[in-house]
Amino acid sequence: MELVSIFMGLFIIGLGFFIKKYPNTLAGYNTMSYREFKKVDIKSIASTYKKGLIIIGIATIIGTLSFLWLKLYIAATIALIAPLIIGVLVLILITQKYNHNKQSKFERVLPVVIIVGISIAITTLFIYSARPTRVEFSDGSITFTGQYGITIQTDQIEKVELLDNIPYVKVRTNGIGLGNILKGHFILNEFGKCHLFLRLPNPPFLYIELSSGKTILFNSTDSTYTNEVYKHIMFTAITQLHPSRGSSLRDPSEPTSFSL
Repeated sequence: MELVSIFMGLFIIGLGFFIKKYPNTLAGYNTMSYREFKKVDIKSIASTYKKGLIIIGIATIIGTLSFLWLKLYIAATIALIAPLIIGVLVLILITQKYNHNKQSKFERVLPVVIIVGISIAITTLFIYSARPTRVEFSDGSITFTGQYGITIQTDQIEKVELLDNIPYVKVRTNGIGLGNILKGHFILNEFGKCHLFLRLPNPPFLYIELSSGKTILFNSTDSTYTNEVYKHIMFTAITQLHPSRGSSLRDPSEPTSFSL
């Protein structure tokens, strides 16, 4: 994420210089008629955008790197996006005073409504994605709930173990990465394609290998929960394969959920 924040910040700063040099490329203004364009102080708008985007770019880099240094990974992810959304909203409001064309109330409010709507949608996605996964047990199946959740059959499980460490996560193929929260499909060194439900760096990690070749990695912010899930899966597997041995183990008579 460090490189992403630096690249994104520098790109935003560069965009500010680009707009200053080529102000006619600004969306909305480049489609105006000649008469409308003459009533716009495009140089002042371009200068304001340049200053604003430089501030946004610097805030993106410093904010993200600072939160990463403090190991506040979710805050770092927010710091990567929030300055741009909030900053562009402020720039739109500020630069309206340089447009001397008559605008209806709808035309003035529409850009603000769109950006606020996008902000709410992104915030909602963040909140939903950051919700702890739940592991629910029922007869013959185990469900990992939430975003990118799946249900597996216990008779598909080939291997279960607890790991103190996991290999390096190489790439995300279809999932989300909110700082230390990884959900969905990723490729890991040694393990290859995996379905992750991780909140790094909290060991142990539950490793589940299915007969289909699918690999699932899962952990909790509290190691006690991870261990309980592991024990319950082991109980289920042993009871299923050796029913006579199940009577000597703790009997979870009701479907059990563990909050991660």
